[in-house]
Amino acid sequence: MFLDLSACRVLLVGGGRTAEAKLGPLRDAGARVRAVALRHNPSFLREAERRGGVELITGPFHPSHLEDVRLVVSATDAPQVNAFVALEASRRNLFCNAVDDPPACDAYFAASLRRGPWHLAIGTEGGFPGLARLLREVLEQLLPEGHEVSLCQLSCLRKRLQANLPDPDLRRRRLERLLQAFRRAYFPASFPTQEPPR
Repeated sequence: MFLDLSACRVLLVGGGRTAEAKLGPLRDAGARVRAVALRHNPSFLREAERRGGVELITGPFHPSHLEDVRLVVSATDAPQVNAFVALEASRRNLFCNAVDDPPACDAYFAASLRRGPWHLAIGTEGGFPGLARLLREVLEQLLPEGHEVSLCQLSCLRKRLQANLPDPDLRRRRLERLLQAFRRAYFPASFPTQEPPR
C-alpha cells in the first residue's frame, strides 16, 4: 500500500542519522514534517534546510506533538522513547513506525525505487530491512535509469487498449502479449533459450 502524504503533517521523533534517513522519503512523499528531538545533529539540520517544509522542535517528545498529524515515525536511539511514542500514537489511532521495534509498528518503510511515474517498493515488515535494500539494488540493475520512456510508453499503450477494446478478455490477452514483448526486450535471460517440450 502506498500513502499519499501530500501536505499531510507527519511527526518525526529523533534528530540523528536514523531520523535523517527517514526525513528524505517523507519529504519526497510531500509530507510536512514536524521533527522533535532533544538535539538535532548538524547533518540532520542541513538536510532539513535543504529539503524545506520541516518544523523543528528542540526538546523531549510530548503527546501534544501528535496534534494534527496523520503518521508518526519514532527514530531515536532510545528504545523506551520509541515505545512510548508508539503507545501514544496508538492511543490516538495514528499509524506509527517505531524504528527497530516491529511489534510496535503498524507502518513500515519500504526500500523503494523510482523510475519516472513508476514506484517499486520492497518491505520485510521490519524483519530484515537490509534484505529489502539488497533486493532494491538488484532491481536498480534490472531497470537502470533511462528506462522511464519505455515504461511510460507501456502505460500509454494500456490506456489506449482500455479505450479501444471493450472486451475485457481480449484486452487482457493483448496486454499479456505486450508484457511478454517487454519482458523479452528488457529481460531476455528470464526466457528459456528454446521452447519447452509440449
